[in-house]
Amino acid sequence: MEIRDIITMTRKMVFRNRRRYRAVMAAIALGTIGFIIIRTMGDSVEGKLAENLEILGEATVLKAEWRNHFGNLHPGEFYDKDVEMLRKIPHVVAVAPVMHAQNVTATYRRYEMGGIEIQGVDQDYWRTQTPYLISGRLFSSSDLENRERVCILGKDVAKNLFRGADPLGQQIRIDHLWFRVIGVLGGLQHDYISSGVFVPVTTAKNSFNGLDKISTIYIRVYNWDYVDSVYQTVAKILTQNHKGYEDALYIYYYPTRVKRVKMLVYVVNIFVYASLAIVFVLGKVGLTNVMLAAVQDRTREIGLRKAVGATDSMIRLQFLLESVLVSLGAGLLGVIAGVLGVNFLKDILGVEVSHYVMSTAIFIDLAVTTLIGVIAGLYPSQKASRLDIVTAMRFE
Repeated sequence: MEIRDIITMTRKMVFRNRRRYRAVMAAIALGTIGFIIIRTMGDSVEGKLAENLEILGEATVLKAEWRNHFGNLHPGEFYDKDVEMLRKIPHVVAVAPVMHAQNVTATYRRYEMGGIEIQGVDQDYWRTQTPYLISGRLFSSSDLENRERVCILGKDVAKNLFRGADPLGQQIRIDHLWFRVIGVLGGLQHDYISSGVFVPVTTAKNSFNGLDKISTIYIRVYNWDYVDSVYQTVAKILTQNHKGYEDALYIYYYPTRVKRVKMLVYVVNIFVYASLAIVFVLGKVGLTNVMLAAVQDRTREIGLRKAVGATDSMIRLQFLLESVLVSLGAGLLGVIAGVLGVNFLKDILGVEVSHYVMSTAIFIDLAVTTLIGVIAGLYPSQKASRLDIVTAMRFE
C-alpha cells in the first residue's frame, strides 16, 4: 500500500468518525482561538495602553532638556537635526519639539492674566501628552503650514480669562499679538498644561521673546518594552550632537514606573497563557482517549487489514495520521475563527493590529497543534500496530 492510499484512507476514516472527534476538535479549536486573539490583541492593546499616559504615569514618554547646574554652560536649545534623528529611532512613535516663553500676559476684554507660559508646539505634541479636549479642536496641518495665529488654552487660563463665557472663536491678546481661540484643554494635566497657552510652533518663531529655540523635546515610545533601549539611543544621539555639554543634558525617565507596568502585564499574561495551556493539554488528553477508543472499536478492522497484508508500520502510520489530521483540522478551524475574532475586536477597541505578530501566533499555534496530534497519536498507533491478527479477528 502506498503512502497516498494510507492518506486517502485516513481522510475517509476521520470523516466517517467525525462525531467521535467533535468534542476534542472543539477543545483544540477553542485553545487556538484564544491563543491567536490574546497574542495578537495583547500586543495591540499594550500599544493602546501606552497612549493613555494619565493612567500609566507617562511611563512611555521621555523628556529631554538642559540643566546648567555645573560644567560648561549650554545655550539651552536643541537643533532641528536632533528632532529628525530622534524620529528615526525604532519604536518611537512621536517626537515633539517645544518652544517656551515665560511670564507673558493674556488679555480678553477687561480681564487680564499674567505669568502665563506660552508654548510653541506641533502636531506630535498631543501624542506625547494625550490632552483631553473640553471643547474645540487641536492644531491642524494647515494651521502649521499657514502659520495661523490660533491658540489652545489650558483650562485654568480659559476659566480666569473668560469667567464662564465660551472662549471658542474669541480673540485674545497675548502681549502685543492677537490670537483666535480654537480649543480648551481639560482632564488630568500638569500645571504647565492647565495654566499654559499653546500656539503652532511655526507661528511661535520670532513672535515672542524666547520662542525661537527648541528648549524641550518629548519622545513617546510605542510601549514600555522598548523604553529602556530608546532611552539609551536618545542619550547617545543627543550627547554626540552636543559634545562637551554632556553634563548639562537631562533626560526624564521613569524606569520604576515601567517595571511596575511590565510586572502587572507579566502577571496577567502568566494566568492567561496558563489557562490556554490547560485547554491545549485537555485537548491532547481528550484526543489520546478518543484514539484509544477508536483502536478498541476498530479491533476487528485492524485484524482484517493485517490478514490481507497490512504491516505494523502501515497500521501505526494510519492511526498516527488520523490523530494529526484531527488536531490540525481543529487548529485550522481555530485559526479562521481567531482571525475573524481579531478583526472584529480591533474595530471595537480601536487598535491597530500587527500582521507580523498575528502571523507568528498562527504559525506557532499550528506547530503546537500538529505536535499535539503526533504526541496524542503515538501510544494509540503503537497499540493498534501490535494487535495480534487472530486475537483481533475474534474480538467481539
